[in-house]
Amino acid sequence: MWSVYAVLIFILFIYGVWTEKVDSNFKKSPLLIFSLGLFFVYTLFQSLPIPAGTVSFLNPFQHHVLEQSSFLLNESSSWYSISYIYSASLARWIFLLSLFFFFWMLCKYLTQTENLVTLVGVIIGVALIQSLYGLLQAMIPTIGVLGADVSSGLGDARGTFINRNHFAGFIEMVWPLGLGLILAKARSSKKDKRYSSRSIPTIKRLKIYLSSDRIGFQLFIISTLLFILLALLFSKSRAGIIGAFIGLVAYILLCHMGGKKLSQGVWITLGMGGVLLLFYSSAIGFEQIISRFLAIEGHAGSRINIWKDTIVIIKEHPFGIGLGNYEYVMPVFNAHGPYGTSYAHVHNDYLQLLAETGWPGFIALVGGFYVFLGKSVLMIRRFGSKMSPERFYITVGAISGLISMAFHSFFDFNLQIPANMLYFVVLMAIVISNEQRAMSNEGGLMTKVKKRIRVKIEDEKLGR
Repeated sequence: MWSVYAVLIFILFIYGVWTEKVDSNFKKSPLLIFSLGLFFVYTLFQSLPIPAGTVSFLNPFQHHVLEQSSFLLNESSSWYSISYIYSASLARWIFLLSLFFFFWMLCKYLTQTENLVTLVGVIIGVALIQSLYGLLQAMIPTIGVLGADVSSGLGDARGTFINRNHFAGFIEMVWPLGLGLILAKARSSKKDKRYSSRSIPTIKRLKIYLSSDRIGFQLFIISTLLFILLALLFSKSRAGIIGAFIGLVAYILLCHMGGKKLSQGVWITLGMGGVLLLFYSSAIGFEQIISRFLAIEGHAGSRINIWKDTIVIIKEHPFGIGLGNYEYVMPVFNAHGPYGTSYAHVHNDYLQLLAETGWPGFIALVGGFYVFLGKSVLMIRRFGSKMSPERFYITVGAISGLISMAFHSFFDFNLQIPANMLYFVVLMAIVISNEQRAMSNEGGLMTKVKKRIRVKIEDEKLGR
């Protein structure tokens, strides 16, 4: 299915270029372009045939294995690729390239505030459907995942995801966007004279507010977030729950950094939401979540063993084994796990990326992402007070979601799942489109100021 999606993205991108509806809205981010360009060039290079001597220099262990294989098969070759199975690497590379083109188109689409709010509304709607499905799974364990044979972890909220940790990863990424919608509407209410004018009696202002469509929308989004976070709790994903909490802390800090501190009413609402979550959690069975947090040894131990074996792969292949090749190479290096067990993922996105793309690809992508994240935080500090409520709070939500996933990726492989990878790209597009919008507004303001100064100077010269 993802091959079909990739083809559709390529077709849509070509159509957008042909009709001049796609432009490089992120062209003012040279570091992002450089890091992504370096990553794509290097990972493509991994799949191309190069002289055997070059492979011997880059990955001596790999060259030794390939030479032995050629001898056993009675075949000889003077050309190898860094990737063990270049077809798997090319397939993964093409899919990642399609995501880049999707990101490119989305940056253009999100320049309009209406499109941004619509997209966030759709994402929160999807999260609500997934969460309601997950809560049913928590209350009726026999439901499982429709259309999939899931025998383990029945009774955990997971929506349509096979793995509950990936469901938790999806929720922790997108729920701050819903919080952004709530705060944006609350800020807009303050600017509305019908609700904020002191000349109108308090009771009358309250009646006007309660009878408006805005309060209904806010209550709906608040209720939606409660269901979403409740489903996150009953996924029983430790890293997902902690990651969501880290995202909330990041959200609060970024709001303060951007000069838009949370009001007393918001703090009260957050507190009431926390109380409701505790109440419903205890009603369904909060002890299940606590027991999951206490049961660390079994799963953590197996993860550590996988990490140990992966580190050996990295030492023997400093320039990587090729995108999508981990599951084929890991059985050879499986020294700590059960004999004959095959692991398709590392349960650590950073280690898997390092193993597959080597140090050049890892530094290009991870280094570029963290620089991008740092610049995004600085952007909020610099332009936060000048941004519209919708753009500010939604951008803060997107950054918080990225921070949550950056933490969760140390303990799981969410970014190996195409669906979560797609939402991760969407969050990045939201941030960079708003960054470019803020910089353009400042540039336009500076141009107007310079023009006024120039006109004033010319008037003074004419006056003299």
